[in-house]
Amino acid sequence: MRSQMKKCPKCGEYVLSDVCRCGSPSVTPLPAKYSPDDRYGEYRRRTIIKEYGENGKCRNT
Repeated sequence: MRSQMKKCPKCGEYVLSDVCRCGSPSVTPLPAKYSPDDRYGEYRRRTIIKEYGENGKCRNT
């Protein structure tokens, strides 16, 4: 059985359980694996460009 490290968003501590010692639920700190067959990659990139612009910087609103 393989355990995965999880991080508590409240206190920042790494744990192996689903719930941290402080009582808040822990989450996986790793991003999703890259897949070249990503069906939604084009939409995600289009949304990022629309939101942050061509150069990737946040627009001042």
